[in-house]
Amino acid sequence: MKKIILITALAAFFLGGCAAMSFYKKVDMQMGAGQFAEADKVIEESKDNYKGEHELLYYFDKGAILQMMGEYKESTKHLENAELKVESLYTKSATQHIGSFLTNDMSLPYEGEDFEQVMINIMKCLNFLYAGDASGAQVEARKVNNRLNLINDRYEGKSIYKEDAFARYLSAIAYELKGDYNDAYIDYKKSLAGYTDYASLYGTEIPQRVKLDILRTAEALKFYDDLKEYKEEFGIQSYPRHADTRDKGEVIFVVYDGMAPYKVSKQQNAAVKDKNGKPYLVTVAFPVFMPRGSVVNSVYVDGEAPAFEAENLTAIALKNLEHKNGLIYAKAVARAAAKFFASQALSDNGKNSTMSLLMNIYSYASEQADTRSWRTLPSRFIIARKYYQPGKRTINLTLDTATGRREIPFEIKLKAGSKKIIPVYAFN
Repeated sequence: MKKIILITALAAFFLGGCAAMSFYKKVDMQMGAGQFAEADKVIEESKDNYKGEHELLYYFDKGAILQMMGEYKESTKHLENAELKVESLYTKSATQHIGSFLTNDMSLPYEGEDFEQVMINIMKCLNFLYAGDASGAQVEARKVNNRLNLINDRYEGKSIYKEDAFARYLSAIAYELKGDYNDAYIDYKKSLAGYTDYASLYGTEIPQRVKLDILRTAEALKFYDDLKEYKEEFGIQSYPRHADTRDKGEVIFVVYDGMAPYKVSKQQNAAVKDKNGKPYLVTVAFPVFMPRGSVVNSVYVDGEAPAFEAENLTAIALKNLEHKNGLIYAKAVARAAAKFFASQALSDNGKNSTMSLLMNIYSYASEQADTRSWRTLPSRFIIARKYYQPGKRTINLTLDTATGRREIPFEIKLKAGSKKIIPVYAFN
């Protein structure tokens, strides 16, 4: 009787596990409406749902929402907590993994997808850039390298997410803010290499703008041999020359386009054999990202379209999780098989039909994929850059969306050689 009660309780626990995070529908609605303070209230009201194994998601969501609210210091504090949490989870205890082997990965503390861990430092880097702190932005950009190295070590070199082109590009901007064109030039080149990898991995375009930035910084450094070589390689003769832009101010818009994909649990059958070689089919669950699409078709700054896709998080999420699922397939099958054969053993070879039924319910209910993810990120980032003469002015940003055009005016004061980095949110 005690076994029956325990198994029934466990089955109910797993079947009800997804309901705890249902508040995200409210968060999505408020984000889509641009009501970021209201979204923050929903998160705070739902704080109990983040406790325990979901703690990292709280720091993720608070860090992102506070950034949208313009509370950059508070956002950074929560993102720092997320970073510390990831580091503490890097070496998990064997006990936790043994427990998840007989249940599912939802019983483990959520440590974030690989790209989500990197996004912690990218979001912190953006906070510093929005606040005009180039040094802080550089520190976070450098941390991306360390995180990527850890990820690559974990997968023993089999990870396809080896570089983040967006992080490199932001790092280059930070170096330019400090007048360090040499390091900016290096990072622009690394960013281009990253975008070239993105093109083959995720099917995204290599931004022309990055090539122009390489030419401009090469000229600023008087690397004329490099300049000639890259002009021939890129097939570009005209570019924003450093001599023409150094006394101007620059506005850099960072557009958060659409909402990040979310995970669902997908099940499939896999063949296993018992100790006597008899074949059986077991059900295996894997997480799959469901894209929510982009909102923005194009971006115009004072009538011009100098924008490019800087990071397609949806494409990265889908491809990297697919690759990761391939790497962990054997573990998932072994876990499903262990529960199946445990069910067989506890049913006394079919004599105890009640126990057999309950164990089957438990096996089905517990075979659920880990559907947690950082849902308050955008689907992608778009960057638009434009130079202006120093002084006060109104700059008009136009977002061409599926529902029409949105005109957003910005009152900006620019100094010679300065850069103003501005976030723009278009989640719906």
